[in-house]
Formats: sequence, structure tokens, C-alpha cells
Amino acid sequence: MSDITKQFENILVQEPLGKYSTFQIGGPADYFYLLKDREKLAPILEFCRENKLPFYIFAGGSNILFHDHGFRGLVIKIEIEGLEVKDLEITAAAGVKIPDLVQFSVANGLSGLEPWIGLPGTVGGAVKGNAGCNGLETLDCLVKAEILDPKTGKIRTEEAAYFQFSYRHSILSKTGEIVLSATFRCQKRTSSAEEQQNLINEYRKSRLSKQPFGCTTGSFFKNPTPDKPAGYLIDQAGLKGKTLGGAQISDKHANFFLNKNAATCGDILSLAALAQKEVKAKFGLDLEAEVQFLPEHPL
Repeated sequence: MSDITKQFENILVQEPLGKYSTFQIGGPADYFYLLKDREKLAPILEFCRENKLPFYIFAGGSNILFHDHGFRGLVIKIEIEGLEVKDLEITAAAGVKIPDLVQFSVANGLSGLEPWIGLPGTVGGAVKGNAGCNGLETLDCLVKAEILDPKTGKIRTEEAAYFQFSYRHSILSKTGEIVLSATFRCQKRTSSAEEQQNLINEYRKSRLSKQPFGCTTGSFFKNPTPDKPAGYLIDQAGLKGKTLGGAQISDKHANFFLNKNAATCGDILSLAALAQKEVKAKFGLDLEAEVQFLPEHPL
């Protein structure tokens, strides 16, 4: 296999993945690339296809668990930036952090995205996973998104209906297409700037009062039913505060798993498996992980 470092500049070798995930867990990737120029993505993926080099692409790192041994291939972190406003719509590059998108909307006299101030991820991740909080999901405000097909390198724009959004899911999980940018629908602000900022501060305060600090990805499991959220089920199964190795189920919110003391991915996965087992036994419900686990060797 040709060495990718000879073909492209700024490819890192044996780069630790843990520092790019909010879990702070993960060994070295064979190759690692910070993508800041969208034009370079297609050629790099073409190289991977031609040389049968496995690759994985992510953006924020707030919803992923890397393997302790890293990844045998190329990991690409999308850091494409850029925000534009036109009338009542904002177009944001895939690497833009959601809180920055919210503040940009406020600065431009728009409203509607304030509930998202608590989302830790990026625009690309929000579209792929139909992210949401405080009653607002991506499907509620997405107008269109620009995506790249990794199999062909072709870029196209699709309207919101294409993504077939459901709870924490979009068609991109099946197609493997990569978000480059997304356009969101807003409304004209009707309150004062001060009132709008107060609302944002209330959302922030509410989040801080309910969610723990530390090395975590946020909600680990999807809620199996609207009236029985995962955190409630895990709590009722008697696992709130449970520790395995260096990992802990938060004693503040039972759907938050924490890297408390140099946890391994095995610690986290074992704790998650225990939660699934106990919730199934007590309630007959299956917990499905919202967090993505990247194995050392791609399937």
C-alpha cells in the first residue's frame, strides 16, 4: 500500500485518538487528518478507495468511543468552518459547533435555535444523528444539507426530506454520506436581544443543574420510549453511581457514563452491557446505544 503521508501534507502518524473525544479514551490511529479544507476530502477518500485503506470520519467527538488500541487506518476529523446568513436561513459548515451556530443566529437578529445551546456537537453530527435537546431536533429546522458520497467523491445538495429523520437517526447512517454544510430555518427575533439571551442562559442553567461534569459523551443510550427515558430505567435498575474499573454511571444522571479514573473503552462497554442486561431483566426493554463505538479493525 502506498504511504498516504507521501501523497498528502499534514497527515499525522500514530496520533492518539483519546484527545479528540469527550470521553478522553482511545489509542493511536495509524493515520490522522484534521480536515480544514473541504476540497481535500474527495481526493483523500479516493486514495483510500484505491489503496484499500480503511477510514473513519467524525467531527465533534462528543458522541464517540474510540478503541483503546486505536484504529488501523485513517481517521479524519472534520474542522471545516464557516457561517452565512441569508434572510431567515443560516448555512453552517459541518465543523461548526452547535453553540456557535446558536450565538451566530442571535447576533444576526434571528431566533428558533436557542434550545440547542446545550448541544455539545457539531453541525455535521447533528444532521447525521438528528440531534436534539430541549424539544428541538434537527428535523424541525433543517432546510437542506450538502453531502459528499465517499464511494464516488461527488457532492450534491439534498432537501430535508431526503434524510428520513427519526429519533437520533438519519439515512446517512446507512449510506455513509458525509455532511459538508447544512442550512437551517430560523425566525425573525420578536423579543429583545436581552430577553433572548436570558432564555439562552436559562437553557444553560437547566442543563448544568441536571447533567454531570466530567469526561462524558452526554446521553449514552437512546430513550426506548418517551415516557420511560433511559436514565430513569437505569436508575430504577439500581445502577446509578455504579462503577466498573475507571468508568462510572453518573450519580447525577444515570444515562451519563463517565471516565472517572483512566477508564478504558472496555470499562465503558462493560458498564453499558450491565445497564442493558439489568434494564432488560427489570423492564423487558432494550437499550440502544446513542454513542458510536469505533472498533480497532473496521468490520
